[in-house]
Amino acid sequence: MLRVGGVQAGPGEHAFGYLEVAASRSGLRPDIPVHIFGGAEPGPTLLVQGAIHGREIVGTVAILNFVQRIDPQKIRGNVIAVPVVNRVGFELGERGSRIDGKDISHLFPGNPRGSVSDQAAYAYFEEVIRQADVMIDLHAAAKGYERYVLFTAEADPDNLTKIERKRRKLVVAFGLDQAAFFPPGTFGPSQADEAIEDAGVVQFAAEFGGGTGWFKNGEDNVHDIERGIWNTMRAMRMIGGEFEADGPLCMVYNACVVLWKPPVDGLFLRKKGFGELVREGEVYGTLEDPYTGEELAQLLNTKEAVVIPSGQNWPTVGATSVGILGIVDRVEDRRTADLYVAF
Repeated sequence: MLRVGGVQAGPGEHAFGYLEVAASRSGLRPDIPVHIFGGAEPGPTLLVQGAIHGREIVGTVAILNFVQRIDPQKIRGNVIAVPVVNRVGFELGERGSRIDGKDISHLFPGNPRGSVSDQAAYAYFEEVIRQADVMIDLHAAAKGYERYVLFTAEADPDNLTKIERKRRKLVVAFGLDQAAFFPPGTFGPSQADEAIEDAGVVQFAAEFGGGTGWFKNGEDNVHDIERGIWNTMRAMRMIGGEFEADGPLCMVYNACVVLWKPPVDGLFLRKKGFGELVREGEVYGTLEDPYTGEELAQLLNTKEAVVIPSGQNWPTVGATSVGILGIVDRVEDRRTADLYVAF
């Protein structure tokens, strides 16, 4: 019997309900919608989640499609599908939660005595994440276009942990032609990632377009996310069938260059395109006054690297990254790689 809070499903069953997490002082309850699928045969558990950043909606649409198509009587193991983790941010079109100004994705394992987001992170971590063997976290660039699998840097690539060995396979099995990791410490310590992996969960994220690219690329993005979920289930031997992918190769990048917006606001215009090599010192983009056209600042690349799909194309305000570039760490060939993971 698979159980999340008060929601439960037996073998071959699908159940839906809300995980009670916390309440604000005004009584607002950001309870989390959860679909659970109990497979007809025992096996591993896959968690797929969307909109932990509330305005990143592509994963939500893909999960809802996936929920309509999965047949629990034809799978081995269990699936937990959460279309929207951050309901407050989702309903207000914001990244975090306006209740307390926090980002749930950074709070795991949470705190049952903290603010509403801390409590939500705690309940979700204990009831949902701890039950998973694999966790797919679906994201989308709210003001740009991205398309790669993102995963945590390996502590020692020559001496992989059990979780890192499994994740290497799953990142490639997902099916995109690009994957990337940030060097340790790029954005400071990650308490949440460490807590999830300490719980024995193999986690990775998938980044897609979701802002200006939503209407043009939305259908393709949703398709590729669904394809990636099914591929992950194949790799976990939860279902049969052939892997589907962009192509035979997956380029794995060390995302070693993050370009931050200088302390001036304006219209960001990228001068270099996706996949383009940018030399050290070259202009990656400019910030311009959106009313006069005056150039306010240039963003110079700091290390020779390739543009990974990322960046913003409209008025850019505040401290934010506006470009991610990387160098190829390795190339994985799906034609010869073993993509199956044992649990």
